[in-house]
Amino acid sequence: MSSTDMYRRALAQLKDKEASLEKELQRHEADLHKAKENARRYEDQAQRASSASSAKSALSSATRESKKALDAGKKVADIKKKLADNARDQGSRQRSLQSSEKSDRQAQDREADRRRQREKSHAREMAQLAKTNVHYVHLKPPEPEKLRVLYLTSNPGMDLRTDAEVRQVQQALRGAKYRDLVTVEQRPAATFQDLLDGLNDVQPHIIHFSGHGGGSSVVMEGGELAGGSEQAISFPLLVKALDATDHPPTLLVLNACDTLEGAEVILPAVPVVIAMSDNVLDMAAILFAQQFYAALASGQSVGSSLKQAKVKIEAAMIDDEASELPQCISRDDVDISSLVLVKTA
Repeated sequence: MSSTDMYRRALAQLKDKEASLEKELQRHEADLHKAKENARRYEDQAQRASSASSAKSALSSATRESKKALDAGKKVADIKKKLADNARDQGSRQRSLQSSEKSDRQAQDREADRRRQREKSHAREMAQLAKTNVHYVHLKPPEPEKLRVLYLTSNPGMDLRTDAEVRQVQQALRGAKYRDLVTVEQRPAATFQDLLDGLNDVQPHIIHFSGHGGGSSVVMEGGELAGGSEQAISFPLLVKALDATDHPPTLLVLNACDTLEGAEVILPAVPVVIAMSDNVLDMAAILFAQQFYAALASGQSVGSSLKQAKVKIEAAMIDDEASELPQCISRDDVDISSLVLVKTA
């Protein structure tokens, strides 16, 4: 609960308490008035009494009612003090609430300014990208050839199970219907140079990246022999690399956290991109890749393969929202529900 909500709730509770005290005050003031009236009435009866015994009884009743009036008066005074304390507390909470709301507005203004700066930065990147001579990739008719997958894994922090992911994919392919029509070329500890070399050597239909991502970039190995070095590859730079080939890929898979935002810039060079919309757990990433390639190697379309991968994650009950993390974006002229990458004839 935010500070603003906490102050609002506290202020509402004080107002409810004030209303309750007001009702209680009215009740005790009524009791005080009634007891005073009864005491005066009994005193009058004592003065008019015709006998000593009647006068004594009336005076006793007057004393009793006076005591009730005294008790009621004490309660009235106590409640008025509580009301005064409540009013003071309400004033304090109201000032705190106004200060917290002001802080919230300032935080919202700062976030809005940061968002505008990000939008401006994105617009500049798009403008820069537009200046680049990127040839527009057109899908070719199906060809009777093996589906070639360039599998790039990068784990400079040694905190991801990328090797386990590749192993599970290869195992899934061995059991697939058209396993002989799919070949996977892995580049472990992949650098940016490995991407360029893979474009030349493998001429892949699919480029799959498994590692860290976020902020419209992916993190590749830096290439230092000591290990642990890394290089952030921005999407604008990535799209230039993907365009620098006469045999562009059809599909790019970014099996890395927060890679969906901004991935549209890649579409001029690669017609279909699958990326993650948020942080993704290791196990979810592995299950996604395993089932996605098993389905592709069984002759399923890209759309159906993606659906199967999501169902696989959901069935494992890793996270309520994990199955929705893999998302696909494509050019308007591409229908992933009919895009089959494994050609059987």
